[in-house]
Amino acid sequence: VKVDAFADGARVPEKFTCAAGQGSPSPAISWSGGPGGAASYAIIMHDPDPVIGNSTTDVLHWAIFDIPGDAKGLPEGVKPGDQASGAKQINNIAGQPAYLGPCPPPGHGDHHYTIEVYALNAKLGVPATTSRADLLKAMDGKVISKGVYIGIFGRK
Repeated sequence: VKVDAFADGARVPEKFTCAAGQGSPSPAISWSGGPGGAASYAIIMHDPDPVIGNSTTDVLHWAIFDIPGDAKGLPEGVKPGDQASGAKQINNIAGQPAYLGPCPPPGHGDHHYTIEVYALNAKLGVPATTSRADLLKAMDGKVISKGVYIGIFGRK
């Protein structure tokens, strides 16, 4: 997995975060070296670091699935909603079927935004209205490879 805008483990440029305002673009993401026979891909971007309501909560920033199996990546600025390729996005923490850039609370320190790319042996075919839990359940038993990439972002 590679993100053109920043190195694995490096800071996410403000352009791709809430510091750029509402509707910041998704970064270009590419992948290679996975096993042959992928029927589709899924990407999940989440923040495992927040503390909400006195408990740790993993926050979903983006999930897109049923990306065609011959794809080698996604361009910068994936538009909200269903894609012409047949890929679908589920609602993020803000209730939108779109990319939501990193946006930890000011003074909360750096958060580790985890981008997971899954190669799957089938298309999932679940509706875009599915929950993250149901998306993961639909992926169960279909993952043939996984790559992870981390971006760090915090606000003073």
